[in-house]
Amino acid sequence: MNILDLPDCMIEQVFEFLNYDEVARKRLVCKRINKICQRLLNRGFTKMVKRHNANLRRIKSLLPRRESERRNHPLARHADILTCIETRISMLSMTYTKFIELDLCCFIPGKVIDEVLYILRLIETTTKPLRAHDVLQELRDISSMAIEHFDEKIAPTVKKTFLDVKTQKYPSMGLVIPSGGDDILSLHTQFADSADLGTPRTESTYRCQEARNNRLAILRMERKYRNATKKLQRVIQIQNKQMRQLRNNAIQLSEMNSQIIDLKRRLEESDAKNREISTNISQITCETSTAAGTASPDKAGRNIKPRTATIILKRRINEAAGTSATSKKSKIVEQ
Repeated sequence: MNILDLPDCMIEQVFEFLNYDEVARKRLVCKRINKICQRLLNRGFTKMVKRHNANLRRIKSLLPRRESERRNHPLARHADILTCIETRISMLSMTYTKFIELDLCCFIPGKVIDEVLYILRLIETTTKPLRAHDVLQELRDISSMAIEHFDEKIAPTVKKTFLDVKTQKYPSMGLVIPSGGDDILSLHTQFADSADLGTPRTESTYRCQEARNNRLAILRMERKYRNATKKLQRVIQIQNKQMRQLRNNAIQLSEMNSQIIDLKRRLEESDAKNREISTNISQITCETSTAAGTASPDKAGRNIKPRTATIILKRRINEAAGTSATSKKSKIVEQ
């Protein structure tokens, strides 16, 4: 069984066990392997960029904010190495990205990807200060050589093929005007005759009308889309307002429930106190009634004192009786 009999996905899985330098070298096998290796190299470049950004964010979050403290931190060398890698990645992106987006080539230097991933693994696994010059020396050399080789050897041919493909798709509609006055006059008369004889065809007018109708339909659809988005935004605003009201109502309901529980507790406490007071009153009334039944009536009569009002009333009655008796005696003496 030949490896080319396998589907592309399985060949990609096999090639993922290789390093990117070997993947770049395997592009020479055939066109199918070339396409597979191009996809793997482009994917490896994006993976390298994402992993570098993640490590740079992690190291910056661990460093202090003050510049003086940051210089003396053990991870300061790691940050310097990552910033140098960032400049190299930006240079490589400016060189390759526009051609990769146009699908004219892939990220060719797979050895650069291997070197960057090796440095990132070194940064992830070690916390000791690293020597930036020794770590980045190989990356600087191979990235500079890759950029120079691409600019000198690959970019001109790629641009030429791009222009050829573009001219094949969109041929030039230029008009060559011959030199000489007679030729220009004859050309002008030919254009004038063709302009006089040329009448608009029904097919062209029909197509123009169809284009206008399509444009009007597109404008109507855009207007409907804008109105629908406005309505959707209004509905979202109303929904957010209702959600806020529901949250406020839930908070008020919880507060009212707590108040009701507190009032219920106080009511139970007052009921218990009232029951206790009523039992005490009943006990006191029972004791007083039994004490009054056992007491003697003489002692009860002796203990009763006359009121001041009755004493004053008796005194007035006696005084009135004395005055009436003296008046009768004086009348008898006069007779």
